[in-house]
Amino acid sequence: MGIWAGQGYSVKMADQDPDTATDTTAMLAAAGIVVTEEGRARARHRLDDARARWTPALEAEAREQLGLPARAA
Repeated sequence: MGIWAGQGYSVKMADQDPDTATDTTAMLAAAGIVVTEEGRARARHRLDDARARWTPALEAEAREQLGLPARAA
């Protein structure tokens, strides 16, 4: 049995289908949220912008604020 046995989980994460995009779209549709290609493109653009702003100095500052050790080089 997996580490999740007895904790309310029916399958381990490693046993799940790796194509989660379809499952996520279906889950959002069930909640009344429509996913469009335009919306996906907008989200990808916003993520790309955020990644471009995320510098090693910002990561080091965030890790320090969170009390995490510095990353090994």
